[in-house]
Amino acid sequence: MDLLKLFRKRSFDNPWKEQSSRYRLENAGQDVNCETALLCPPYSSSINLISTSIAKLSKHVLIDGKRLEGHNIEKLLKNPNPFMDGYTLIQQAEKKRLNEGNAYILIDRDNQGYAKNLWLINSDVRLERDGFYKMNINGSQRVIHPNDIIHIKTNQMDLENFKGIGYSTILRRQIGLWLAAQSYQATYFANGSKPNGIINLNTELNEEMRNKVRDAWEENHKGENKNKVAIMPKGMEFKETSLSNFNDLQMKDTFNELTKQIASVFNLSPYMIGHDGTSNTYSNIESQNIQYLQQALMPLIISWEQQLTKLFPSNNNIYVKFNYESLLRADSLSRANRLKILVDSEIMSKDEARAMEGLN
Repeated sequence: MDLLKLFRKRSFDNPWKEQSSRYRLENAGQDVNCETALLCPPYSSSINLISTSIAKLSKHVLIDGKRLEGHNIEKLLKNPNPFMDGYTLIQQAEKKRLNEGNAYILIDRDNQGYAKNLWLINSDVRLERDGFYKMNINGSQRVIHPNDIIHIKTNQMDLENFKGIGYSTILRRQIGLWLAAQSYQATYFANGSKPNGIINLNTELNEEMRNKVRDAWEENHKGENKNKVAIMPKGMEFKETSLSNFNDLQMKDTFNELTKQIASVFNLSPYMIGHDGTSNTYSNIESQNIQYLQQALMPLIISWEQQLTKLFPSNNNIYVKFNYESLLRADSLSRANRLKILVDSEIMSKDEARAMEGLN
């Protein structure tokens, strides 16, 4: 059965098609892709923040709501293969998901159907019309059952190929503008001369003489000599051009606005990726952290939990649950009062309360 025909695109143009020269112009003349996008600090910071937040959460194996402490899958998620620890696997997979749109983890199973190794693989994987994945390994093609591969995607979907669309594509205009502004800023300081403007002479000059006059001016007024007084010979006039002062370019405003736009797409508060907020206090930052969990992380956590059910044989009701209690932690006094109330109400035992604080 051609499963993907259910998701074929309609007659309208696909806005996520591969970049052409027109798309490059829309990106402020910059070539924006998965690699160059990471040169944009607020974009890279957003991806690093989210991926590390997901990776550092502990993963528990549960059945009917009760934890199976020490289960082999818990051990596997800490040491998924001989070459990579669990933190690195989840963190790198999440970075690929956010940046490229998709991440794939191949499941190697034992004779009982449980996962015994997890391998992060390149995103060059195809989902065929029969519902199976295909990938090339050492020059040979391998067909993979969907239950044997963890495929996490962004929430923006290309329904023609049933793949996620990376944020490097979604934010290509903002990233392109940032890279263009950054490039101009670097060029300004590397090549700028002060004063900056147009030199008028009351005589005709050939190309060679014009070049000499320009080179001599730049030599006298760039680098260590910029901002020094210029001596004008008779017959020469200098006219200052607009934006001669770097402050006139308002780069700070541009970078601040782009930072806020990028943060909003990731459902982040701008202060979390280095934007200086003027209204941040202890109390509202605490509420913003809860908002960060609910809006930015929870959709990703849920998709991980649903995909990680593939680690078990299909005929049981065991599942993996991320423990995000640490993200909700308040200050020490508030935590102590909360635990006291839970213990006094017999909702929680003293040992459970100690375990939550890592004291057992």
